[in-house]
Amino acid sequence: MNKRLLLIMMVLSPILLTACSMASGGGPLATVYTGQSTHYYPTAFQPTFAAATRVLGQMHCVILHTESVGTSPQSGIIHARNGHMLVDVTIMPKGPQVTAVATRFGLLGSVQDDQHFHILLKAALGLG
Repeated sequence: MNKRLLLIMMVLSPILLTACSMASGGGPLATVYTGQSTHYYPTAFQPTFAAATRVLGQMHCVILHTESVGTSPQSGIIHARNGHMLVDVTIMPKGPQVTAVATRFGLLGSVQDDQHFHILLKAALGLG
């Protein structure tokens, strides 16, 4: 009986959160946001990776470690923490002067932190 009730609550909780948020006129909740955001920048990999590291510092994130992924073209992941929230920034070259930056703030994602990061990254790269 308890397993059935738990299953029903797990299925209904995202629906109820979204419905409550929309009824109050606020739109979907940030906690319902899932996945990660990817933005493309007209810059090379190395300057983008360095700028992303600086921006995380500006946002008071503590960088836990970085890792390289692949060999050619090489991608990098920055693992950081902001308070209790884990942050992952994946930087992937998509061409000679194009780099994709995928971000995930927290377990479910934070739209506000994601947008703030990309605004600061654009400024750090001299694009905005």
